[in-house]
Amino acid sequence: MKQAIAISALVVACTSAMLVATVGASGAVRAADACVPGVKKINGVSARTFCGPAKATVKMNGKTISYSGGECSKGAGLLALNIGTVVLGKLKNKPEYLGVAATAKAGAQPRQTIAVVHAGTSRSIIGSVTLKPGLKAGTFSGKVFGSSAVISGSFTC
Repeated sequence: MKQAIAISALVVACTSAMLVATVGASGAVRAADACVPGVKKINGVSARTFCGPAKATVKMNGKTISYSGGECSKGAGLLALNIGTVVLGKLKNKPEYLGVAATAKAGAQPRQTIAVVHAGTSRSIIGSVTLKPGLKAGTFSGKVFGSSAVISGSFTC
């Protein structure tokens, strides 16, 4: 349990670092034209909404979840995919969010960070991310901390 909490903190820290490195606004898990990018408070907790053309499909627990209206950015040698609203703190029923932070180079890379929030529940993964040449698309997969569940998916920027 302590390892899962520590890894969850690592995923949040990596996502937070990528938020700082991101230039401009990014997207939500809804149509980009309805998205309002930027930092805000949700019940007193800081959150950031991303808007843009990025989209992803996530497979978990036998379900396929589609995310759209997000952003890909590169900085500090990393590629970050952010779709939805990331909450930087404790909040019940967090909004939908997908975050992937990976080394910005084409090919398969182990030990990359993935964060998924769906139906108010957060899931953290250190998994494999494969980026296509040009760094505009990729796939990911990994086992959820503290569970035997596997999450996989694909994205385009």
